[in-house]
Amino acid sequence: FTACGQTAVLYHAELAAALALLPEQTQEEIFRYYFLRQPQRVIGVHIGRTRSTAGRHIRLALQRLRRLMEGNDYE
Repeated sequence: FTACGQTAVLYHAELAAALALLPEQTQEEIFRYYFLRQPQRVIGVHIGRTRSTAGRHIRLALQRLRRLMEGNDYE
């Protein structure tokens, strides 16, 4: 999984495939939050949004990942 110019090795192929289907900005938000451990406030500044918007983006991305991995993504 590559985002923000960095690569993280994922041992779960289904998760890696689902992440690859997300838009680039969403991948970056997930990478910053879970792999770089950046707070939502910092991510919000980076994307030009508030902390709460960054948090909502992350929450929605997790929901989409769950649907993708369950094979139920209809978006």
